[in-house]
Amino acid sequence: MGCPVDLAEPFRREEGVVAIGVDVSADAVTAVVADGRGDVVSSVEKPVPNECRSDADRLAQEVGSAIRSLYASLTDDLDLSGGAPGVTALVVGISVPGVVDEDEGCVRRSEALGLQDTPLASLVRQSLSSWAAEVPGLSGGLEVRLYQDAGCGAWAESQWGAAGRDCLYLAVGERISSAVLLGGVPVLGEGWAGQVGRILVPDPDWSGERARLEDVASMCAMVKRHTAGKLDDSAVSFGSGGAAPEPGGCDDASDESFPQCASGLESLLGAIAAGDREARRVWDTGLDCLAELVAQGVGLLGPLDVVVNSELMPADEGAFLEPLRRRVADLVGDLPAPRLVAARLGAAAVVQGAAGRALAGWK
Repeated sequence: MGCPVDLAEPFRREEGVVAIGVDVSADAVTAVVADGRGDVVSSVEKPVPNECRSDADRLAQEVGSAIRSLYASLTDDLDLSGGAPGVTALVVGISVPGVVDEDEGCVRRSEALGLQDTPLASLVRQSLSSWAAEVPGLSGGLEVRLYQDAGCGAWAESQWGAAGRDCLYLAVGERISSAVLLGGVPVLGEGWAGQVGRILVPDPDWSGERARLEDVASMCAMVKRHTAGKLDDSAVSFGSGGAAPEPGGCDDASDESFPQCASGLESLLGAIAAGDREARRVWDTGLDCLAELVAQGVGLLGPLDVVVNSELMPADEGAFLEPLRRRVADLVGDLPAPRLVAARLGAAAVVQGAAGRALAGWK
């Protein structure tokens, strides 16, 4: 799985094109320059102020600030001095969570960012226009493209990681998202492809109710479910006058910060190892839901590579991937089971994929 020839350098030196990838989350903006092997050449990360949530103009300014900061470091990092040609064009790929119309450069809906029908690519381009006009030699101009984050992760894993050109990419962490790559190209579905976390599944904690998949089987959701199960019965029982939680009570996994999720996951796995029945039930029912999703994907698309990316998951595959493989093999019946592997690039896949896709699509 080598990289395309035209991505063999951090930028196309004969054309002087630099590609920057930007990953926008609710908490931070990460910008990188990655080379054709997927290695990060230079990077910058900036926290996102709380007031940026639901404020598209302010968020675009923060993204633009990160890009300008990264570009300022390129002279040293890419050794543009001496006889090397200068930068004549800048292409930027921005990845965001949610429903993204990549053709229009518009965020149709992103709960994590609080955005709806937002032309984010255009807003970022506007925030950079005055600055770009003053950059010496940038005659080729500035191009800004917007992508859905899981699609970028899948693309990067296909180019430089664990996947082939046809794959199902599954990101399981604070939320659950996915992407399908066919022939190395993400399936877009007008922006709606990959929203698997929003699919309703039987709620294993409330009989007869339904919950979103990511409220049952994301890493943070399983931590919350385990924590809720340890509450005093009087706090959640109907007979004592306590209010029952809403079905699928983890309505917003982003309430749980990454460090809290990671710490809670360690506690959950420790409880499973100690023989805690409730911890085992929470874990098993979460894996059951994920296995059903993968098995349905196999039935629809065939035995594609399934690449699971979870930065919250310990390196040991025994607790997560192995039991998931067994469940999938049981559910696909007489169909061939997919090759189910851990992602190789980890959390960096999304931002690296954004840079790579922007460069690959530059004309």
